Amino acid sequence: MVKLDISINFCVFMLLIYLLEIGYGDVIEVPPLNINQQDLLKHLSLRDIKIDFPALYVFGDSFVDNGNNKVILGNEDAIGGGYFPFGIDFDGKSTGRVTNGRIGVDFIATVGGLPYPPPIMGMSKIDRKTISTGVNYASGSSGLLPQNGHVLHKNVINFFQQVDLFENSTMKDLKGTFDNPKRLKKYLSKSLFFIHHASNDLGVTFEVEMKKKYSIDTYAKLLIKELSKQLQRLYTLGARKFFVSNVSPLGCSPYIINTIIHSGPCVEEINKRVSLYNDLLPDLLEKLQSSLSGSKFVHGDIYKVFQDVFESPESYGFKDVNSSCCIDKNGTRIQVCAPNIDPCEDRKTRVFFDPFHPSEAMHFLWARRFLKDSSICSPINLIQLMQA
Repeated sequence: MVKLDISINFCVFMLLIYLLEIGYGDVIEVPPLNINQQDLLKHLSLRDIKIDFPALYVFGDSFVDNGNNKVILGNEDAIGGGYFPFGIDFDGKSTGRVTNGRIGVDFIATVGGLPYPPPIMGMSKIDRKTISTGVNYASGSSGLLPQNGHVLHKNVINFFQQVDLFENSTMKDLKGTFDNPKRLKKYLSKSLFFIHHASNDLGVTFEVEMKKKYSIDTYAKLLIKELSKQLQRLYTLGARKFFVSNVSPLGCSPYIINTIIHSGPCVEEINKRVSLYNDLLPDLLEKLQSSLSGSKFVHGDIYKVFQDVFESPESYGFKDVNSSCCIDKNGTRIQVCAPNIDPCEDRKTRVFFDPFHPSEAMHFLWARRFLKDSSICSPINLIQLMQA
């Protein structure tokens, strides 16, 4: 028995060493473009679960914008993702997603059995009056504060304006769709409200404008206060299920690491700034859930998703974590993508598609980890929130 125990322990030890050497993460192929709900659930090993929620409402920046900025800024603006090579893996269509294919909320919608939430700015009046499966209000270069976009001279839709659109457009149309207030109240309480904001507040807006006015500690608290205000507005309008993502490590983006002198793989000064905000977010969500009756607030740690990939890329199927897939007008991979130039071919193994935004493969990774992984979501994961 002693010899057997020693042999078993030795085998377990060698297995652990092997896993550490090869990396142990999450390697799942990006599914086909038009995959349906059941096939995607099988692809994610989520076969025996029931998901039934009526709508997905998306608020945020370019990580989750699927076409609003394309309408606002036109097809020639990189922030709108309106030209090739954006969309090269979305049937070659430049839809306004600032990546090569789908974005994370597209996968989340499919898992829920819903169509991709259409961008509010691209919808006709008739479409707005009839849709009940959700809407996307996200706008690239937007954020929590009204200053976002101004430093780039862009007329983007910031968070409070996105909530304005939900209140003054969508809610009015929904009241016409539902025949009584009780049905509308139940519908809203079951719908999912997905929020990804503050990247631009902590990035270019802070660097160009707000750095002169605030210390980073004071600024982070200001952002949390504004986020809280808008979340409470949504609650007052009927929202009950909130999934709120923190901010990814901006100091590791290809643009930042190629334009700012630094030591180490990332610009840690910027990542520390992001972390100050991120550290305040869980407490806010806990306080909101305890004070707003019937609400559920789930925190998603997208910072850790990126951090895990940077620490062990092969474990997640990535080979390149710090360069852009597309080429800029100077023939480098540092600035925004140049129009009509073929990007890299190894898009499935790259974290970034352009110098600022994730590839479809990285979008799929953060979406599926939010859906399934309770180690980066608190107090429950996204699937459990959908089912609640």
